[in-house]
Amino acid sequence: MATGASQLFYPNQPNPRLNLELDNSYFLVKLHDSQAFYKAGLLTEPEFVTFSSSVESSFQPSSSTQSLHKIYSVQRNEPCRFGLGINLTDWLPARPTDWLRINLKYTVSKDKPLQNLMAQLEQTGLVAQVSLLRPDWAVALKVSKIVGQLVSYLLREGSQHEIFSSTIDLNLQDLKAGYHVVVGSHSNEILQTSLKIDANGHLTDINGSSLSRLSYAVIQVLALKRRGQEIARDEPWWELLEAVKEQILDAEPANDQERRKLSIDWRSTLTQVRVLARKQRGFLLPEIREIIAVAQVEVDAKLAPQRANEAFGMEELPPELQDCLGVRTEQELSKLVQDYQSALEVSQQLLEEYNLSGD
Repeated sequence: MATGASQLFYPNQPNPRLNLELDNSYFLVKLHDSQAFYKAGLLTEPEFVTFSSSVESSFQPSSSTQSLHKIYSVQRNEPCRFGLGINLTDWLPARPTDWLRINLKYTVSKDKPLQNLMAQLEQTGLVAQVSLLRPDWAVALKVSKIVGQLVSYLLREGSQHEIFSSTIDLNLQDLKAGYHVVVGSHSNEILQTSLKIDANGHLTDINGSSLSRLSYAVIQVLALKRRGQEIARDEPWWELLEAVKEQILDAEPANDQERRKLSIDWRSTLTQVRVLARKQRGFLLPEIREIIAVAQVEVDAKLAPQRANEAFGMEELPPELQDCLGVRTEQELSKLVQDYQSALEVSQQLLEEYNLSGD
């Protein structure tokens, strides 16, 4: 028998659609499922449970984003399923030195919360999922402060009791795709850890029975191979790459000298793009290289149309392009682009299966 919360563990489950590959894939952390169980005596009136979270990460080390997700009516001695599917992060590059810390709390309050206020907050979007590394990050931080103050205010309304609290540390070096679970109790229940996720994504004990007397949180880690250059549209390195590429594609060089001039300008641009891109923490370096390779093939088709129309051979690329693209020959460049297109197709299929559009 125990109170408190277990350590995060990896239950028996179907294999994830895609495994995390460090420095070569992205990950997203999602609150897949959660439940609160409040054990109380017969004279205890129905109460309300507040579910809140905060997320810290190495991607924004000086910031902690808090979210107040929901307030539910909870019946004594009856499990309360929150029914939430909340993205706790955006898609982030899986680098071995990065980390996340997620704090989850379920708190029971004896006085009725400000439900009308909560309804208004939901309508205006202030009760929002956590979002990392997006252009609206500053807005997210401002909202986070409001939500944090609101959580504190609500929990002072009357007597309150924390029935589940867990601090989850996720180190990318050891992180696996799939479902991770924390179970907890405030009333000396057995904290079962021989659990499984069934084919429908439901948490049960090893025999398939529901956990009717425990609180829990199921964290899902999703993996994605590539994000695609559409996501990079607001990044300075992509804007520079695209602007110069479009200038070359729109140009009408009259002779070889003008083509050589455009080629020299292009290679100089790639040097600047590489410097800018290395400062961007939201993208994998391999994908940046692949995006540049796609642009290189387009520029080649413009500046050397006869060669581009032929099959790419073993002719070596200029040294500066080899350094930038990580390939030595035209044939290797062609294969890099083909592999990237294939990875994008797989990633799009995965996104459709993950069904994150409404989260």
